[in-house]
Amino acid sequence: DEYFRMKLQWKSVSDEQEKRNSRLRDYKSLIEKDVNRTDRTNKFYEGQDNPGLILLHDILMTYCMYDFDLGYVQGMSDLLSPVLYVMENEVDAFWCFVSYMDQMHENFEEQMQGMKTQLIQLSTLLRLLDSGFCSYLESQDSGYLYFCFRWLLIRFKREFSFQDILRLWEVMWTELPCQNFHLLICCAILESEKQQIMDKHYGFNEILKHINELSMKIDVEDILCKAEAISTQMMNCKELPQAVCEILGMENSAVTTPDSDTGEDEGVTVMSRSASTYQNISMPVSAANGTRENAQQMAVTHSANRLTPT
Repeated sequence: DEYFRMKLQWKSVSDEQEKRNSRLRDYKSLIEKDVNRTDRTNKFYEGQDNPGLILLHDILMTYCMYDFDLGYVQGMSDLLSPVLYVMENEVDAFWCFVSYMDQMHENFEEQMQGMKTQLIQLSTLLRLLDSGFCSYLESQDSGYLYFCFRWLLIRFKREFSFQDILRLWEVMWTELPCQNFHLLICCAILESEKQQIMDKHYGFNEILKHINELSMKIDVEDILCKAEAISTQMMNCKELPQAVCEILGMENSAVTTPDSDTGEDEGVTVMSRSASTYQNISMPVSAANGTRENAQQMAVTHSANRLTPT
């Protein structure tokens, strides 16, 4: 199997070889540090010499062989941990992680182009939703939304409980009700915190501190509902800016609305994927809040296209 061939590559490196390969040493050191502090309160990873920890380490080291140019960057262990927990199989978890990293790769590259793009897109969406809030953030040197960096880098992994992350990621992987739904989740969280930030006149440091302290305090179901409401609001918005249409994967900025006089459609088009579709798909994912067996079944049935190798 290709996975075990790559695994053998790093396992067979001698101490003398390792001394002459600084990048491999750096990757190995970072992985060992991060593995020892990733989800240690979860039974799957708790304690010393835990089989889950060993698998986490081995998969990350093997990924370095798969993509040595990228290697390992801090935060990648956060992305692998829930995938390994659900799959419970080393090889399957590796290829699922490869598929996930194909999507997230630009977040971890040296130029971090993926992060730059997402922050610009988030700013575009937030300005459409609440230009006043955006202006306030800009007045506090927070207009670039760098306080959302961690949310985007590892898809909220450190903002919600482990079980909530299983739920949240499963919904996001459906790509419903729209493309880049995670950006609308960001908007929903920020809209929820806007009043406190503005009423208390938070400055740059206070905003950063407040956002960081939201970790493990956000209600995932409430935020998903608010994000869905935002997506519906976008779908029902006439003359939506083209930039927003492109971010959300919408084909047309106008929607079909009944004529107030005749009751007939005015003939404007609607986005092909509706909010009600999202509700039908995402509701079963609540099973992820239960046993790992249910979560594993969800990963296989709903996200196969997102998680399996091509």
